[in-house]
Amino acid sequence: MLVEKTLIIDAKEKFGEKAAGIIAKDLDIQNYDEENLKGSCPFGHSDSTPSLIWDSKANSYHCFSCGKNYGIVDHYMSFYRMTFLDAIKKLFSETETTYRFGEKGVKTDREYKYPKYENIGVRTRVEEYLVGFRNLSVETLDYCDVTEDAHGNVVFNFYDENDVLTLVKYRPSRTTKAKESKSWCQVGADSKNILFNMNRIDPTKPLVLVEGEIDCLSLIEAGYKNCVSIPLGVQNSKYIEENFDWFEQFDKIIVWFDNDNPGLNGRKEACSRLGTWRTYFIDLPKTLEKDGQEQEVKDANSVLHHFGKQKIFDIIDTAQEVPIANVIDLYDVPEFDIETADGIYPSSPELKEYIYKYLLGTVLILTGRNGNGKSVFLNQEFIVEPLNQGKDIFVYSAEMGRPLLRNWIDLALVGRDNVKLKNGTIHQIEPTALKKMRDWYKGRVFVYDDDKDLSADSILDRLETVIRRNGVKVAIFDNLLTIDLPVSPGSDIWQEQKKFMVRLINFAAKYNIFIVLVAHPKKTTEFRRLTSDDVGGVGAITNLAHYVLSIHRYSKTEREGTKGQNGKFKAGFEPKKFDCVIDLFKNRVTGHSNKEIEQYFDYQSYRFYRTPKELWKRYKWDERGNDDLPTTDPNKHESVPDIFADEDV
Repeated sequence: MLVEKTLIIDAKEKFGEKAAGIIAKDLDIQNYDEENLKGSCPFGHSDSTPSLIWDSKANSYHCFSCGKNYGIVDHYMSFYRMTFLDAIKKLFSETETTYRFGEKGVKTDREYKYPKYENIGVRTRVEEYLVGFRNLSVETLDYCDVTEDAHGNVVFNFYDENDVLTLVKYRPSRTTKAKESKSWCQVGADSKNILFNMNRIDPTKPLVLVEGEIDCLSLIEAGYKNCVSIPLGVQNSKYIEENFDWFEQFDKIIVWFDNDNPGLNGRKEACSRLGTWRTYFIDLPKTLEKDGQEQEVKDANSVLHHFGKQKIFDIIDTAQEVPIANVIDLYDVPEFDIETADGIYPSSPELKEYIYKYLLGTVLILTGRNGNGKSVFLNQEFIVEPLNQGKDIFVYSAEMGRPLLRNWIDLALVGRDNVKLKNGTIHQIEPTALKKMRDWYKGRVFVYDDDKDLSADSILDRLETVIRRNGVKVAIFDNLLTIDLPVSPGSDIWQEQKKFMVRLINFAAKYNIFIVLVAHPKKTTEFRRLTSDDVGGVGAITNLAHYVLSIHRYSKTEREGTKGQNGKFKAGFEPKKFDCVIDLFKNRVTGHSNKEIEQYFDYQSYRFYRTPKELWKRYKWDERGNDDLPTTDPNKHESVPDIFADEDV
């Protein structure tokens, strides 16, 4: 249940200084001055000169020594051991604020397998580890309802915002060994991507987001309780989608992830999708100075262990704003390494030789004449292959109907051994395989579905939403001519196309996604292979793009070759062995340009390929894997079916 934040703020203001008196009495604040509402801080540090002062604007105490803020909602949750929902109910009751709460603790998802609460009644081994070794306290474990199972493992109980136990995770009560599982979820229960400690969070205060439960407990131990940890590892960003509406409550979110590659990538993903205007990040150095020596630190718990509670607050105070988009100090530019850069590998080794990787944050132009296999290649290379590599997709396609689009994707994804041809032309996919495959990509391909509004603003607005909410990493725009680009006064369509291309470039960089824009070629009076100058639209499209690809289907004449009067094939007109050629006109990343990659085409599976291994490849939805693939090519390439429409001339 999401309680309206303005009502909480109003209730705190209405309660006012009465809250200060309740807190002072309950905590027995020493040297308390009732007139000026200040006293010695009770939160675990020496404070001979009273540093705890009531802030009437924030309606909370602030300690100018340790930096802690403490209001009435914090007090209800900490002193009276309430969840946030219970604390707000009490505050609203005290201030006679009218609000209709739903029934607490109700399991609303009938399909979800909720976990069972597990607690053997003692916490001997858990406390030996978390208290004795990790520098946490029994009070913190109680606050977050950390328990122990029958095997002595730590049990982390995850409750949703309505106080429903929704996820249970475990970890050994000891230091784990290399390659040993550090954590696992309850067997027999579902694993929803909710956040640890989210039922004790005040949305009117800044939120700190950390990687693991022990880091979250470390911040709570230090006294910073408005923190949550992600559930299933920093490389699994589904927690953003699952808790998107909950995150939207906060004006400020501080991201504190580990300073390794997964942590840095996760931080970039979180800040981008949660909103760079309100996210801050903590750039924890690898070492901190202690007693004149450098002490290695890697996360919040190591800071707590070696430096104590106050250092946690000091580090949170160093949280940095996300840099202004497209502006950076050159000194801070990281080293570029295409090996570690995030991207999508091409579908074939031949393409990989010249492209290596389609990097996230870039834009690719794809062109080709009608009937040359452009849409088939688009589906295989930029939808099916990214899906197989764990990247989710957004598709804008004004020319291809939704059922036909899905059918073509299914054909390329399902595999040749799951497709039969009826009468040589009608594809029939084996039903069991079809269902299993569609279940695998369910919730991963998002198609723009508003034929009445094809404006660039609307399409990009929807794309931004699915990027932030669903973590989409690849966006397809098919094609440029179908996108409404309103011509402003003093402008023309060519200038608007350039503006749109610049928007795509900036969009890709801002959200770290890969964009494919289909651009039809210019009309020509002859049938020939295209050049980069034949790409339709303003020239800035290809000039600004990072990659430019064209696909050309060899004609019957090209496949047979052309002989001269001497009976020998003319130079450059020798018979073509393959069905088509992909021309790489531009690759700004590696510098390769004007390269050609020839491919066969298999009509039965709607796939381009070079070897039987590529032809029979099984994607990850098929648990059989690729160890026992056929080694033969049933096409034999003696003839090529005329499966495409006639070329435009």
